Amino acid sequence: MVNRRVLLASCLAGLLTIAMIPFGVKAADHGDSPIVRLDPRLDIPDVYAFQSPSDPNNVVLMLTASPLARIVSPNTFHPNADYDFFVTTDSDPGFEFEFNVRFSPPITGTIQNVRLVAESRTRRLFEVTGGTGQTLAIPGVGFFRANEIDDPFFFDFIAFRSGLSRLCGGPGGTTGVNFFRGLNVTAIAIEIPRAAFGTNNIGVWTRTFVDGKQIDRNGRPVINTVFIPGPLKDAFNAAQPSEDQMLFRAPFLTSALALGNTTAQANALADFLLPDILTVDTSRPALYPNGRGLADDVIDISLNLVSNGAITTDCAANDSNFTTTFPYWAPPNP
Repeated sequence: MVNRRVLLASCLAGLLTIAMIPFGVKAADHGDSPIVRLDPRLDIPDVYAFQSPSDPNNVVLMLTASPLARIVSPNTFHPNADYDFFVTTDSDPGFEFEFNVRFSPPITGTIQNVRLVAESRTRRLFEVTGGTGQTLAIPGVGFFRANEIDDPFFFDFIAFRSGLSRLCGGPGGTTGVNFFRGLNVTAIAIEIPRAAFGTNNIGVWTRTFVDGKQIDRNGRPVINTVFIPGPLKDAFNAAQPSEDQMLFRAPFLTSALALGNTTAQANALADFLLPDILTVDTSRPALYPNGRGLADDVIDISLNLVSNGAITTDCAANDSNFTTTFPYWAPPNP
C-alpha cells in the first residue's frame, strides 16, 4: 500500500520529476520552492477568489497555508508573519487594496488571537480582532475566519508523479484517485461586498512575509511549480507581480516550449498567465480562470491549457463537502 505521508513529504522536498516534463513539478503549489519548505506555515498552496454562493453581491478571498497540516506542517499560523491579500482594480499589477492578517502564538491548544486590517491606498477601511476557529463579523461589511480545514485541492498525484501517460488508469497508473483526500491545511477567508472595490473586475494575489522578507506569493495555481525552473523558484516567490514579465518571461517560455507548445502558443500563455495574479469578474460565478472557486478542477483546466489540449484531465474528483454558507470550506479531517 502506498504511504501517502512519505510520498507527500518527498514531494515537498522537491525530489519528484515527471517523465514528460524536464523540470521538477510538485503537487500544485504545495512546497513550490526550497525556502517555503523550511517553515510550511509560510507556504501558500492555493488562492481562491469567487462570488459568494450565499450572496452574489459579495466576493470571497481565501488562501490556504501549512500544507499537510499535522503530517509535515503545523496546524497553526506563524505568529511573527504577515499573511497578506492584495487586490488590484486596474491593468496595473500594483495593488489598490491590502488585507493584512496576523496571529499571536497559540494561547489554548491551537487557538490563536488573530487580527485583520484592511486598507486602501489612502485610508484604513476596517479592523477585526478575535480568535481562530470563530467566524468574526466585519461590522456592516462581511465576515472573516481562520482555522484548519480539509484541503480543497484535488489531484491524482500518484499517477501524475509516474508520468502523464499514466493518468486516468493508463499503464501503471491509477483510475482518478484524489491523493489529497483526508489531508488538511490552514486557511484564511474574507467575505466583503464586491462594490467595495469600485469595479467588478479585480486581480488578487497573496503573500507571506516575515522578518522583513517575502517568503511566498501566489495568485494563479501551478505557475511557480510548472513554469519556473528550480534555481529561480525562491527568486520568483520573493519578487513582485509587476516584475514577472521582465524577470521570468524567458524561463516561463522555455518551460512552455518543453511542454510541447509552439512558440506562438508559449507566448500566448506567458501573456495570459503573467503576472501571477488571479483575475476575477466578481459579477459572475467563478470558474477558473475567472477567479477560482473551491470546487473548480484547476488541474484539469491547467493540464488542458498548458498542453494545448493534449491532456485534458487527471480523472480525479473532488471529495470535500463544501457548504453554501461562509466560510464555505469543509471542516478538518480528524
